[in-house]
Amino acid sequence: MPSYSAPRPCALRDLSPVVHWAQHHVRTPAYQWNRRIYDFELLFVKHGEIRATIGGEPYLARSGALIVLPPWEPHVVEVRSEPHAELIGVHFDFFDGAPASHNIIVDEQQINPLAFSAVPYLQEKPLLPDYLYPGISGRIVSLLEGIVQEWNERRPGHDAACKAMLLHLFTLLVRHGNEAGRQPLPKYEQRLHALAEEIRMHCSRNWTCAEMAKYVLVHEDYMSRQFKALMGVGPNKFVQSIRHQEAKRLLRETDHTIEWIAGAVGYEDFHYFSRIFKRWEGMSALQFRKLARMI
Repeated sequence: MPSYSAPRPCALRDLSPVVHWAQHHVRTPAYQWNRRIYDFELLFVKHGEIRATIGGEPYLARSGALIVLPPWEPHVVEVRSEPHAELIGVHFDFFDGAPASHNIIVDEQQINPLAFSAVPYLQEKPLLPDYLYPGISGRIVSLLEGIVQEWNERRPGHDAACKAMLLHLFTLLVRHGNEAGRQPLPKYEQRLHALAEEIRMHCSRNWTCAEMAKYVLVHEDYMSRQFKALMGVGPNKFVQSIRHQEAKRLLRETDHTIEWIAGAVGYEDFHYFSRIFKRWEGMSALQFRKLARMI
């Protein structure tokens, strides 16, 4: 069976990405994708576990992992966690100019060879050579959430904002892949993934290095090195990232006071929470809430 996804030599500056679809979604084990797509999809596992079989090769993605689903290649995505998996999905082309009217999903009875996305190649290698990126950084997660927000709100300039965030995201993924390629697979990988999931589910706990090392059953310094080798960020930065994402959700979706939210995500000192929030977001928590409610 021929592939209609042609390689396209380029540099990062040549990319002009465009988003076709971007959503948060929750899927139960009863739901299953079995399809081919015309474009690319970034599928981030926010909570839970999925298995993606791409071109016959299985990839297990737990919380914090990112799957890259390529064009043309058949794939099956199965939810393996109960009661569901919480996901972020972004469909996109690397190069603007794809036919605007084509569907994302391939109709096997009416295949349009001209609609498949080109695959960018940098120095004779695919820009994103891996399908699975475990333990991506909080910065990448923030970009994915920002893309979903911009694409759904459709404010003036949303396409330019999505393009800028995708370019930043691609750069971080390339760096993530390069760093991972230079590092051996961390020991205690299963325990570290379990720890990361526990932090996501219970971010308000007092996650000291001693507490995290106890969870993994190793020395603190060793746990920190292994955690960073697997997740791409140190454990303390990871905890901050998870707390920041939850704080943003509560600011957007609830009327709780900022002081209450600070405590709910694990900060006893409200002023410290305020400094951390501004460092991550570039604005205060109050400014973020006002901006979210103006949109």
